[in-house]
Order: sequence, then C-alpha cells, then structure tokens
Amino acid sequence: MRWNLKRHGAIGAATALVLGGLALALLGAGGIAAWEYSNSNQFCATMCHSVHPEETRAHGNGPHARVDCVECHMGRISTLHMMALKPTHFKELWGMVAGYDRPLTSHTFRPSRDNCEGCHWPEVEHHDSISVKKRYATDPKSSETVYRLVLHTGMGTIRDSIARGIHWHIENEVSFVTTDAQRRVIPWVQVKGPDGKPVTYVDAESRLTEAELKKLEVRRMECYDCHNQAGHPFPNPEDQVDYAIATGRIDRGLPNTKARAVALIEQAKKMSGPHKEMGARIEKLIADAAPKGEMKPEMQAKEKKFREVMKQILVDSSFSTEGLSWASFPNHAAHNDFPGCFRCHDGKHLNAEGQAIRLQCTLCHNLPQVEREVGKGSVPSTVVAGVTPPPTHEEPNFMHDHRTKLDDTCESCHGKIEWGADGGSFCSNPACHGRKWPGMNLDPQARK
Repeated sequence: MRWNLKRHGAIGAATALVLGGLALALLGAGGIAAWEYSNSNQFCATMCHSVHPEETRAHGNGPHARVDCVECHMGRISTLHMMALKPTHFKELWGMVAGYDRPLTSHTFRPSRDNCEGCHWPEVEHHDSISVKKRYATDPKSSETVYRLVLHTGMGTIRDSIARGIHWHIENEVSFVTTDAQRRVIPWVQVKGPDGKPVTYVDAESRLTEAELKKLEVRRMECYDCHNQAGHPFPNPEDQVDYAIATGRIDRGLPNTKARAVALIEQAKKMSGPHKEMGARIEKLIADAAPKGEMKPEMQAKEKKFREVMKQILVDSSFSTEGLSWASFPNHAAHNDFPGCFRCHDGKHLNAEGQAIRLQCTLCHNLPQVEREVGKGSVPSTVVAGVTPPPTHEEPNFMHDHRTKLDDTCESCHGKIEWGADGGSFCSNPACHGRKWPGMNLDPQARK
C-alpha cells in the first residue's frame, strides 16, 4: 500500500510537471503569436491606431511593399530593444479610443541607422545613375518630351575625394529646425565639416527672431527627411498618366489623350468617399466624359483600355477624407511639385559671411537633356577636355547669379548666348527655364 501511494504520488507529480510544461509552452506560443501579430501591418494600421486608409493602399503599391510598418517606424532592432521601445507607442491606443485627426506625417521614425541602413548600406559605393522621364502635352497629339538626367548619387569621399553628390548629406552631419510637422519650411541649417566646426545658415526671408529659432527642436538630417514618401508614396496622378502612356498602357492614338486625362483628374479632385464606393463613382465620371458617337473597332479597344487605366489611376489617387489629396503629402526627394531640395538650396539661406547654401544644380545632376517631338530641344555644352571652368561656376549662388557673370569667354564653351525657354541654344534649356519651380524662380527674364 505504501509503495502504491509513493507510485501514485510520483505519477501525480510527473503529470503536474508535464501539464505545467504544456501550459508554459502554450503560453509561450500564445505570447509569440501575440507578439508577432502586434508587429504586423494589420495590427499597426487597424488595431493600434487609425491611419489614412489610403496609406496602407499606397504602401502596397510602393517600392517598400514587402517592408513591414515596424521595420521603418520602430527600426530593425533586437527583440529586447523593441520590447522596451513598444510601450512608448501606447499613446496611439488612446487616440484610437478617444478619436483624433488622422496625421499627415509620422512622428515615430527611428534614426536612419536603425531602419533605412538595415537594407541600404551607406558605406558602399554609389555610382551615377540615369533617369529618363517622358512627359506628354495636352495638345491633340499628346506630344512627347523626353528628359534625360545623370543623377550624381555618389556620397562623401567616394566622389573625387571631396563631398559631392546627392548623398553628400550622409557623409556630413547636417542639422536643421522646421516650423511645421511635414518639414516644408526649414529656416535654420547647420553643417559640421570634417574639422568639426559648425557653419550655420539662416533663411534671410524668415520672420523668426533668433530667440524664436532657439526654441525650435534641432534635428539631425535623416534619409527620410528627403525620402519621406519611400514607404507609402502619393504620386501626382498626371505623372501616373505620363507613365501609363510611356509604357503603352494608354495609347496616344486616341485624340486628346493627355488632355482628357487631365480633365478627368481635375473633376476627380472634387470627389471623396469610402474606397469601396469610389470605383463605381469614378467609372461613371469617365463614362459621362467619354467622346460621343461611333468609333472604329480599333479605337474602341484603345478607348476601353484608356477607361480601365484611368479608373485605376483615379481610384488610387482618391481619398476618403474630404479636402485631402495627393498634394496633402509633399514629396521632398525632388523639386517638381514641392520645393523639396529648394527648402534649403534656394540661395536665401546665408551664413555669417553672407554665403548661401549651394544653389548649384550640377552638384546633384547634370544639365537636363531634352528631346521634344514638337519644337526645339536642349543644346549641350561644347566643353572639350582640358578646358577648366571659370571660378564663377563654383560660387555658392551660381544658378541665381550666372546671368550677371556673362562675358565673351562663355561662348567658347556654350555657343551663342540666347536666353529663353523654348530650346535651341544652351541658355534656353526648356527643362530649366520652361516651367515654374516651387520655391524657386529660374525665369530667364527675371534677372536682366
């Protein structure tokens, strides 16, 4: 009897240990599953806080569609580090419960070293790259213009032993202050060179006093201060139309293709509502604006494709919140629709000696080469090997002031000096002077 009691006690203890182990395993598995779910895009965008529904859609269409929210917003860091960091995001839960205005920018980004540089290794060599853009006019034939740029994507000492190129900001420590959450306005910039000495630049047109500038938070420039739409881009729908025409998804054989597309974009701006309702509304908009009358069979096929592609572009560009559009989310990586680079490189940010932050387009790319289907294009420089550019070309504000530096020697490299915006000479490049730039005036008639 005593042996049986001992045997039963041992079995009971073993059973308790096994059951306890199973319970711990289940708790551990449940905890791991819960942790993984808390790091999922579904949790971040729907359970934790309510971002714009368009942001998740844009993320799925963007180049980082396979990168999870937490990898950018919390960083590619260790699990223990993330566990310690995650409680700082609990404030988002209160916003979900109490309600708040949907944000137009993120406040949760980690330093680039913790997120961007997990994939993009800054020390590796960056070669120049070629960018080709095709744009189409609103004339009946949707005339094509091709822009070619060589982008200097090099960084730091990799380029000619001096800091040049678009990624110069990686090699050098740049700090700034801004007056708005989207960082559209940057009134103060400070740069530390290799010697560690800071050089401060202040926007000469800023109305902020020195005391007011000191109250603003000083931020170190990160990758996403320029590449702010890398995660969920909201492109200009007109650019989407140009890309669709260039890739053959929309056929230019239709009369007034680009003009019709632009008119539809303008009408769609006035529309807002739940995404699931926008498809039918936009389809009706396109149908109502379609040409009337009979079409030849081949034109009918082109028209059908035009409607399908335009519907997709307009739906992807629609917003459920009235008053919001793609233009509510600036893209700082260029200077087409928003100032972008010109937030600092505008010729107005001056240091104590009165020198401006460099306004020199060729630091980041070569002069655009333009080929136009209708009209004249750009004319390249005739510089030959062995010719040394004059010192004026290296002045910080050269792009603003080069018109005032003319002399007879310019024609030896650039041909006859004929100012304009219609092409046909080196100084009438339509890519430079043939349009209005946000935050910058490059009108050839402005500085006579």
